[in-house]
Amino acid sequence: MSQSKKHKDKKQVHAPVEPIISVEKEKQGFSASLKSLNNILIAHKDAQELRDYRRMFYSLFFMFCVLFLLWIFGLCYVQNSYYHKLDLAKQAHADEIKNIEFVLENKFQQKAFIETIQNLDLESDDSIVKYVDPKTSFNNKGYIPKNLVWVWSDFIKDSKWYIQVHQVAKDNLNKLAEQFYNETQQEIIVVSGYRSYSYQKWIKDRGCPDTLCAKAGHSEHQSGYAIDLYSASTQAEWLWNNTLRKHFAWLNANAHVYGFHNPYQRWVEIDGYEPEPWHWRYVWEDLARYLKQNDLTFAEFYYEKK
Repeated sequence: MSQSKKHKDKKQVHAPVEPIISVEKEKQGFSASLKSLNNILIAHKDAQELRDYRRMFYSLFFMFCVLFLLWIFGLCYVQNSYYHKLDLAKQAHADEIKNIEFVLENKFQQKAFIETIQNLDLESDDSIVKYVDPKTSFNNKGYIPKNLVWVWSDFIKDSKWYIQVHQVAKDNLNKLAEQFYNETQQEIIVVSGYRSYSYQKWIKDRGCPDTLCAKAGHSEHQSGYAIDLYSASTQAEWLWNNTLRKHFAWLNANAHVYGFHNPYQRWVEIDGYEPEPWHWRYVWEDLARYLKQNDLTFAEFYYEKK
């Protein structure tokens, strides 16, 4: 009994010690857990802040790069714009110099051209631009030109098979006829060319009026440089006939390029004859262009110059 009691007394004395130790351990463990959790939270917060700083840095770096690129682009644009304007200014200056040179050269050429035109020999029988009309004849009324050739060619049809013209007139008429053929697929038809003094006299002796037929020794045909095309009829026929009207329109627009001129356009008072749309005279390329540009007939040019 006494031992049993002693044993019980021992238990009663030592029983409360173990729970106290256990609670202390739990407190220490919980405190350690809190510290660990706090450390984790602090570490997480530090990591988040670090990520935020990094994100902010990357954003700022990206913006800096964009701004830098924009600055570079703007600098290049301004520089290119400057050099482009500089090139334009240089080109404009060069063009201005070229224009001035062209104007000066053109004026010089125009002056030389006018002097050449004004110094043409309109009086000599052998001259390409020998002028004749009802009041002005050949110096030698029986004049016969040199270098007469048959008018026909691949692009020129001779309606009588014996028509002749001066070689120079033939060469340029052939160029004209070739262009006409290329554009229309038709030949130019010549119905009259060189006429001798005696042949012109024969025509006049048949009663052809002075307003339509020149007197012998006064005809452009005697020079070898004049031709009649398609139909030597009347102005009315050339106005009303659709084919002849088209032919005249083409010739009027192109013949001067090859030195041919329609001398009888402004009636008897000015040209000495009624209008003859079929009658074309080779007067040299430069004079033909001059007459065309200044809207002059050969008679107007002759009497202005005289």
